[in-house]
Amino acid sequence: MRFEDIDWEKAQKLFRQDKNLLFLELKSVLNRYPYAKEILYLLAAGVSISAVLVAPGMARVLTPLVKEWSGYEKRYLRRTLKRLKKQKLVEVVEKGDEQIVRITKNGMVRALRYKLEEMKVKKPKRWDGRWRVAVFDIPEKKRRLRDVFRNKIKELELYPLQESVYICPYPCFDEIEFLRQIYGVGIHVRYMVVEKIEDDEDLKNYFGV
Repeated sequence: MRFEDIDWEKAQKLFRQDKNLLFLELKSVLNRYPYAKEILYLLAAGVSISAVLVAPGMARVLTPLVKEWSGYEKRYLRRTLKRLKKQKLVEVVEKGDEQIVRITKNGMVRALRYKLEEMKVKKPKRWDGRWRVAVFDIPEKKRRLRDVFRNKIKELELYPLQESVYICPYPCFDEIEFLRQIYGVGIHVRYMVVEKIEDDEDLKNYFGV
């Protein structure tokens, strides 16, 4: 899937939850090895990092470190940033009197792909008795996007109630919203929370609720 027209503002919002989760994890550790995916997630969420650019790349990192970066081992953070820059997933840009590392469009695409691959609907300990329904009517001229969208919600384990109606007992608005945004089909997809569905015993058995 190609993300040719990324809405940067909307994409940034999609990664803010990841930023908060990473921050909580990093608060409990020091000098942890930084993974490329984590760095891209933080940059995608709008967390900036200062840099000094010395040809042919970043020679040293990169102070001051804001709180989201402080749990990482600086030497490895520098190496990972240099590698991401070489891959053109991040870039160094001027911001006032300083230089900062910023995610590129290619980097945002990579981050979105990472998120798609790991995305799952979380199952709470107890079902609240309500059904979540995704209904879509994506036009024929967007058939490829329609097929990709349908396949992805199947991967999220939503059940096909009808051809373009999928159901799940667990909250999944964030996941559906993510798919709506990156595939650009927001106006063609509706998310509903339903108190009761007639003859739903088969559905309850299917989901084990």
